[in-house]
Amino acid sequence: MPDIFGDLREWGQVLRQIEQLRVTGHLDEHQEGLTRVLRYRYNWQLREAALRAVPNLRKPSKDLVQVLLGIVTDECCDLETRLLACDAVRKSLRKHCDQEVAGGFESLVFQRADEILRVPQQPVLREAIEQWHFLQREPVEQTSGARSF
Repeated sequence: MPDIFGDLREWGQVLRQIEQLRVTGHLDEHQEGLTRVLRYRYNWQLREAALRAVPNLRKPSKDLVQVLLGIVTDECCDLETRLLACDAVRKSLRKHCDQEVAGGFESLVFQRADEILRVPQQPVLREAIEQWHFLQREPVEQTSGARSF
């Protein structure tokens, strides 16, 4: 479906469109446009609205998830935006795990988590990444009771 968001400088209209699509359940049909909004760095309100809408997607695209991971690792982004992206990744990952969808989505996320956690991160960001990183190891850790960092 074509990108309906148009000129992102008209941010009030775009915010209304995102909300309308979220309420009506049609966000999945407009992931390409939502991904473009996520890539747009010049309006924090648009980006945060898109990040808050991502968990409403039934099946996030790999491209959208890659953009989310890019936001998580972007040190030029403010911490709140990076944390919103972490939350969107975690919720998207949980949906994929619940649906038992096969593919590179999960391996991409877990590989990127390993890469991110190899370098020092702000504690709150590290904790947010570990939340979705541990989804992969959840069954093993429940039985062993051990957590490794």
